[in-house]
Amino acid sequence: MLISSNENSNVKLYVKLSANKKTRDEHNQFTLEGSRLIRDAVLEKSDIQRIFATETAFEKNKDFLEEYADKILLISDGIAKRLSNTKTNQGIFAIINKPENKSLCSQKLKGKHVVLNNIQDPGNLGTILRTADAAGISGVILCENCCDLYNPKVVRSTMGSLFRLNIFIEDDFFDVFSMLKANGVRVYASVVSKEAREIRSVEFPENCAIVIGNEGNGLKGEHYNICDECITIEMNGNIDSLNAGIASAILMWEMTKA
Repeated sequence: MLISSNENSNVKLYVKLSANKKTRDEHNQFTLEGSRLIRDAVLEKSDIQRIFATETAFEKNKDFLEEYADKILLISDGIAKRLSNTKTNQGIFAIINKPENKSLCSQKLKGKHVVLNNIQDPGNLGTILRTADAAGISGVILCENCCDLYNPKVVRSTMGSLFRLNIFIEDDFFDVFSMLKANGVRVYASVVSKEAREIRSVEFPENCAIVIGNEGNGLKGEHYNICDECITIEMNGNIDSLNAGIASAILMWEMTKA
């Protein structure tokens, strides 16, 4: 049966999940839009609860949709437009159960990690996660009220990296720092300061982490002061800072280069 009413309970749930963090937290679910993201979710064995597809989208994606026949709801083009957060939609959407949040204290924190401290822009967060995936970062830790990991803009910006990365969500930076140090991890604070060490001169050890702060205010003094070392990206001319996503990419590539 083709769904064409905005009053359909599944449609209303999708809209609420997409728009509201409180609803996502209450239901422990989030939304996906687009065939690539949903294919990635399928490949990574995500817990898919509902798939909405127009008849055209179903035909185009039959190769992976058929095994989810019992979870597919066919929708009209009008409903697809209602569900979409983009100007031009692909006619395919999904509701997925959030994966269980991994406890940082139960992990052996080996390798290269990134700690995101109060990152607020969803586009920045998504871009950082995608770059972390590309750079081969061992894990990403979100703390100090970073924006919602399951915000649709974050999910869309990760381009599927959300399903592949080790991501941890913790409340307090001091707790995160203590757990990193307990695992023998050297912690670097990324700051804008002429007194900090220029990143290209740093030889990162096998087990290390870089802390990246808020887009507008950077890291609090009480946070960077306890780190093992402050590092910075030296810039030319009158430029004194970079977009958080770009700065993070430079930091991660320097941290992971051979």
